[in-house]
Amino acid sequence: MDFKTILAIPTVHIPNWGSDISPMNIRNGKYGRKAISPIIATVLIIAVTLIAAVAIGGFVFGIFGSSSNSGEVQVTGISLVGATLAAGSNTASPTCATGAAANSITLTNTGTAAASATSMSITYGGAVVTFAITGSCTVTPAGLASGNPLTITMAATDLVSGAVSGASYSGTVTMSNGAILIFAGTFI
Repeated sequence: MDFKTILAIPTVHIPNWGSDISPMNIRNGKYGRKAISPIIATVLIIAVTLIAAVAIGGFVFGIFGSSSNSGEVQVTGISLVGATLAAGSNTASPTCATGAAANSITLTNTGTAAASATSMSITYGGAVVTFAITGSCTVTPAGLASGNPLTITMAATDLVSGAVSGASYSGTVTMSNGAILIFAGTFI
């Protein structure tokens, strides 16, 4: 065995720029792949533009996935008097009405459907007091003259043990659709 067979010497190809396989001919498409026709390219550009316009217009003008018929209720006011609630004797049921009142929680609906409150709870001093709401407690949709905002008023006999003016509390209002509205504040 001689030295040339043991060692494989790589061959180097040096391009001949004088032949017809030049970079200029390859760039002009003589030997490369052809592009798509101008008609197909135009149709593709128009299709992509139309799809993008529909998608953007759908999100801007709200034609996709909007919650068009739902109640969007929020707690917009709280007025709980600690001394009155601490002097209560039982857990009577709060009632609903329009207008402001002492010992009340105001609900406002900005949605397009009515929503009803079924219960509320107040957490104070480590204890949770839950009240079932009696009667109709429906917050009407936005724009209606009556029932929005709606006030949940606690009776003078409702009891929140140890409630004092200036003390912090938290609470929830449970809606008929399962939504739970959370609120917090300080006793007046």
